[in-house]
This record gives sequence, C-alpha cells and structure tokens, in this order.
Amino acid sequence: MTTALITGISGFVGTHLASHLSEKSWKVAGYDLRPPRMECDFYSGDLHDETALKNAVGKSAPDVIFHLAGVLKSDSYEELYNVHVLGTISLLDAIVASGLSPRIVVASSSAVYGPGKGRKHITEKQGLKPQTHYALSKAAQEMVALRYCHVYQIPVVCARTFNLLGPGLSADMACSAFARQIAIAEKSGKPAVVSTGVLTAKRDFVDVRDAVRAYELISRKGEPGEVYNVCSGGAVTVGECLDVLLKQAKVKVEAVLDPAKVQKNDVPIQVGSAKKLRETTGWSPRIALKKSLIDLLNDWRGRVDMERA
Repeated sequence: MTTALITGISGFVGTHLASHLSEKSWKVAGYDLRPPRMECDFYSGDLHDETALKNAVGKSAPDVIFHLAGVLKSDSYEELYNVHVLGTISLLDAIVASGLSPRIVVASSSAVYGPGKGRKHITEKQGLKPQTHYALSKAAQEMVALRYCHVYQIPVVCARTFNLLGPGLSADMACSAFARQIAIAEKSGKPAVVSTGVLTAKRDFVDVRDAVRAYELISRKGEPGEVYNVCSGGAVTVGECLDVLLKQAKVKVEAVLDPAKVQKNDVPIQVGSAKKLRETTGWSPRIALKKSLIDLLNDWRGRVDMERA
C-alpha cells in the first residue's frame, strides 16, 4: 500500500486529493493546522514548526508527499514568502533529516507565467514573469524545491496548476463568489445583484477533481526535477462562467460591476498546454466546465443552507 502525506490536507485541494487517494486504496496521512474531514493519521502544525514537521514525516514514513499547504490571498506579502518559500524549506529540511526519499509533488501555480501570449498555449518552456507577490512567492517555491532535488537527489516534481473550479472552492475566487451570491439570493427568494470585477479576462479552468487525478499520476510517472502544467488547454472569459451560473439561478439575479473588485495587474488572457502532462502520464480532463460550475453552485446552496439554518 502506498502511503501519502498531504500538507494542507484540510484545504480545498487537499480535501479532494485525500478523497481521491483513499478511493485508490492509498494510505493517507495529513499535516495542517486543523483536522481534515476524513479519518486519517493527522499531524497538527504549521510549516515553521520544525519539531512537528519532523514528527509527521518520520512517523508517517510516506512514499509520496503532496505539498499543498499555502496561502491564496493575503494582505501581507511577508506571509506569502514565509509560507511558500521558508515553509517549503522547512518541510524539505525535515525530509533530509529523516533520511527518507519520498517522491514530492509541489503544487505551484500558473500565476508564475504572468501575462499569456494572446491565444498561444503556454508550455512549461515559457519564461516566468510573475506579476504579483503571490506569483513571485510561488516561483521562488519552485526554485527552492528543485534545488533540493538537484543537491540532495530528493525526487521533486512541480505541478503548475491553472485556475481551479469545483465544489468547496473559496469565495475569494471570482466564480465561487458569484455562486455564493446566487445561492444567498435564492435563499432569500428575492431578486438580487451579483457584484463583479472585470468579466473579459480569459482563463484556463480545470476542475479540482481532474487536478487531483493529475497530481496522483505525476507522483507516479512524473520525472524528478521537471514541471508540468495542469490545465484544460482552453480559455473562456469570466463573464462566460457567470452566464452559466446565472442561467441556473432560481431567482432573478443581475450582474453589476463593482470598481473595488477590479484587480490591478490582472492578466487579460492565460491558456495552458497540457501536452507534456498528457504524454508523460496519459492524463486528460474529464469534467466539463458547465458541470464544474453547476457543482460549485450546488455546493454553495448547501453551504448557505447550513449557514442560515
């Protein structure tokens, strides 16, 4: 039986990955600040707790570590670097100290690429042009992880994931914010508005359930020291996603631009190529965009019912 240790197991991606691996008969252990939903060997701590990290790595003795722990948004750029860079160093130092050599999948982000090249698909060979501190911290995280691969021969692989969708997605993300507002409007039974930022930006969306399948395949078939895009290979506007959600609404909902939600340094278009991932692992996305969005809306309907029960 293959044993996996998932950092950030209680988060959006970690929850889906733990469920996927469990279904595949993996033994799952988790490391996070809060317990996961599923029963597993759980180790509590953050990425700066050297003792807790060494304990988690040593006791779980994983064959694979999925390093998902991170910060999506923060008002403090120091937090982004502390978690993504220094936290990753702490984890990798704990692995070196353990004497073990598990395969490690580091969950990076397409944000490291910065602006796309129009409709041209971004491959892993494109130079990195991060536009935000989040993107910079993820690019630095990759460099740190690959350094341990080269220096200590720890088999590290990086997965550059494009925009995720699916049930459980944080309301900090545009499509999830839309779904939440629609669910709240439905609960009230009254017409409402959905506040939006710019809707013309084009993104490459991939369902989280497809993404975690990719992570599992990368852990088994990915080449150490390499990076792989996890993406659909197609781009749609944020407005098109909103249209899908609005058509599912059970009450009248109108979209209204909120200037406060217009992001600086927003990338106008970004679409990836998953050719390398497909040729290496055989992966391809299975879940259509419409289903991802409907599942996200249904998930928010359940969450809103619980919040307002």
